[in-house]
Amino acid sequence: MLYIVTALYIEAKPLISLFNLKKDNSYTKFQVFSNEDVKLIISGTGKVKSATALTYLISKEDIKKNDYIVNIGFVASNKNSQLGDIVYVSKIQNAYSDFDFYPEMIYKHNFLEGSLTTFDSIIEKKIENIEYIDMEAYGFFQTASIFFKKDKIIVLKIVSDILKDKVEDRVLVDFKNENLFSESYNNIYKFLVNFKTVNDDSNFTITEQELIKKVLENLRLSDTMTYELFNILRYLKIKYGNIDILKKYENIEVTSKVQAKKLFEEIKNISLQKNSLEKTISPEINKKKIALNNRFSHIYVEKKILDNKNTLEILSKFRDAKIIEIDNYKEVFSSNNQDFHLQKLGQNLILASNKPNMIYEGAVVCEDFENDNFYYTSSIINCVYDCEYCYLQGVYSSGNIVIFVDIEKVFEEVEELYNKLKSLYLCVSYDTDLLAIENICSFSEKWYHFIKDKKDLKIELRTKSANIDKFLNLDVLDNFIIAFTLSPEEIALKNEKYTASFKNRVKAIKELQNKGWKVRICIDPLIYTDDFEKNYSDMIEYLFREIDKNKVIDVSIGVFRTSKEYLKKMRNQNKKSEILYYPFECIDGVYTYSDKLKSYMIDFIKEKFLKYIDNERIY
Repeated sequence: MLYIVTALYIEAKPLISLFNLKKDNSYTKFQVFSNEDVKLIISGTGKVKSATALTYLISKEDIKKNDYIVNIGFVASNKNSQLGDIVYVSKIQNAYSDFDFYPEMIYKHNFLEGSLTTFDSIIEKKIENIEYIDMEAYGFFQTASIFFKKDKIIVLKIVSDILKDKVEDRVLVDFKNENLFSESYNNIYKFLVNFKTVNDDSNFTITEQELIKKVLENLRLSDTMTYELFNILRYLKIKYGNIDILKKYENIEVTSKVQAKKLFEEIKNISLQKNSLEKTISPEINKKKIALNNRFSHIYVEKKILDNKNTLEILSKFRDAKIIEIDNYKEVFSSNNQDFHLQKLGQNLILASNKPNMIYEGAVVCEDFENDNFYYTSSIINCVYDCEYCYLQGVYSSGNIVIFVDIEKVFEEVEELYNKLKSLYLCVSYDTDLLAIENICSFSEKWYHFIKDKKDLKIELRTKSANIDKFLNLDVLDNFIIAFTLSPEEIALKNEKYTASFKNRVKAIKELQNKGWKVRICIDPLIYTDDFEKNYSDMIEYLFREIDKNKVIDVSIGVFRTSKEYLKKMRNQNKKSEILYYPFECIDGVYTYSDKLKSYMIDFIKEKFLKYIDNERIY
């Protein structure tokens, strides 16, 4: 469903005609016009009325995840605009407060973009440092954000008057014109028609939902087991295309909790068996796709670092990007109701200033490779890659990338800690892949030069990139380790979007070894699949056919593991992931494979590596 809020009938009239809407008399407090795909409400002027009308409109509705809401209306322009220009609003300010909203700038369009300030009364002459002016958008967006995902809220405005320094010079449209802004409204209609009905990709059919309901009524499971059963069934649906296994339990009468638990374990065990069920091939559905902007089409920049040399260097590489000034990166990055995976498809950059205390002690779950004084730091949040199993989607609500540009402040903190401890092992690429983003910010090279004269400051740079050209042209440092995370080709292609292929990573390792660089191999996380043994055996055999085993400094092995809280978020973000919906065990708040399977996986991989690497170099 597409919901539209306008302030005035004159703003709504062309839309009523274009969408062929009829008066909806079930609404009595405001005028509403609708058809089966679109509902439009006329709120009256002012941000309070806009917020009230929006709430009234959707109070009767069951909002679906693919529903959109749009505010359309007239604005006054402070810029050199033309009457009838359409503005896709990128920033919404309240003239009477300091808190701003930043709509999601991810959809491709042909309109102008700009910042909009909401006032409580009509403004008749130009105001410095303000682009566009209206009376509703702030109240609309503030309220819409409660009910809708950020990417489902759009604000479009048509320039109806152009403000000048003197009131008498103000350029105002002729509102008596019957064909007022007909071209503008036609262009808005062509854009919005794509949002009318977007197919829902929910996993279970109505028949399957009824089957689940009936089985749950029969089994009478606890809340915890009910939640786990839903995840198991989603895993089966993703893997096999059906949940026909459940039909066996449709008419079973359960007489005790012990029996219910036994049946639950039976279903779980079936789901864990390799190729235990027959696969159903679902028919392809032609889903309506909405065009998205290219990656880094918009860059948000904190005002205080606008003139920073690293900021200017980064911006020089994106001449066509729209620059949006912000006060604090959290206004954009930490806002509510973001869609992590949609943002990954059209990522934007956020440039920010480093906060203090950016050096952290290494986590217990991370390998220190027998180094003293293990720490890590993150000068970038999020990654250009999109690995299906990545824990970052459980940590952050946003899929956009934050670069803390003044990395020199981190160097100062590291130097102080290094001088105090005399030796340091520092991982610099945990919350991103620095090498993958090297062409944007050159942070890997900056780290190289920083540690060049600090022989007891050892750095690990972990990557899935093959972007190694800089390092092939730099002198080798003994205290700089380049660690490659490897996965079998099938997983790299299917589940590690945008990363270098397995073979290209191996090629990069070989070239770095030939130049004398210290290279670490990381098989972490291990992912269990039906072809686990073959895929990982083939991977390891190919690896050591290509590289010099004697030049591998060490190997780390670890299975998939993540916190209960993170996994819940990750599953909600990626409801079609066979990896994430695997029936893991939860031990002390951490989801991972069962102890038996975990031991088998690690022992199997270790045995393969022992053909090439001595035990002391395997962690």
